[in-house]
Amino acid sequence: MKTPLLNKGFIVILLALLTVGISSCSKNDELTSFEGVVVNPNGDYVVNATIKVFQDPEDWLTGHNVIATMQSDLVGHFESAKIFDAGEYYIFVEKYDSSNWEIRSVEQGVYPTVSIPGDPGTRYTVDYNNMSLLASTNWVLTNVHREYTKPGSSVKEWQSIWSSVNNCRRDNSIVFNKDLSMRVSEGDIVCSGEVRNILGTFVPPLIFSANSCKNLPYTSQGVKEFEFDGWPQIQSRGGKMYMDCNQSIGQIYVNYTGDDGLMRLDVYSRR
Repeated sequence: MKTPLLNKGFIVILLALLTVGISSCSKNDELTSFEGVVVNPNGDYVVNATIKVFQDPEDWLTGHNVIATMQSDLVGHFESAKIFDAGEYYIFVEKYDSSNWEIRSVEQGVYPTVSIPGDPGTRYTVDYNNMSLLASTNWVLTNVHREYTKPGSSVKEWQSIWSSVNNCRRDNSIVFNKDLSMRVSEGDIVCSGEVRNILGTFVPPLIFSANSCKNLPYTSQGVKEFEFDGWPQIQSRGGKMYMDCNQSIGQIYVNYTGDDGLMRLDVYSRR
């Protein structure tokens, strides 16, 4: 599997620890909350960065069971309302195309941690990368198109065939995890003869630029192709996967050849 390229640069996160004395019957004499400041490489404050804290490495990987979520304010400051027992936690910080983890470490099962209580002056450095485009995202099938040519025309376009799609396909979904694993799920209603989950891998698209995007076949929609493996049903049909360059739209596309020899386009929307 190819390793995605990482753009250089970093956001520095100042993670301070505010210790709060508690005189209750807690198993620890002190409980601790998170407090810190997010800045960019120039030392400027980073507004609206998301900080999440997890108890277990599996939860950090999947994004499930968040025990605290914070947002940096206009001066880059964040602080948790929740207080924690002393111990080791897993921390995820994200702002657009940057986060506090490095893919090579994650592939080896090494995730960013923070010990509580700790040194208030501890600094955490993260690289800009393209991982947040897909990593830890969940997508559900929302449309299926078939290649179509209008009578009297030679121009190919897409025609939605969603009304004829079986209910067992309508709840299909794709999940991309931080360790570059991909899970294609049949959902709650499983088509006859289909496997509920297909496990594969993916290489996320590089950060978008005007020169990196191309048009989705038969459209003017700008997309970025990304690599994937372990989905034999689609790969055997010459399948390709694309992500919409307009990230606010929140769609990915799977383009492949149907049983009738005509091209198909499956549209997945972000949950």
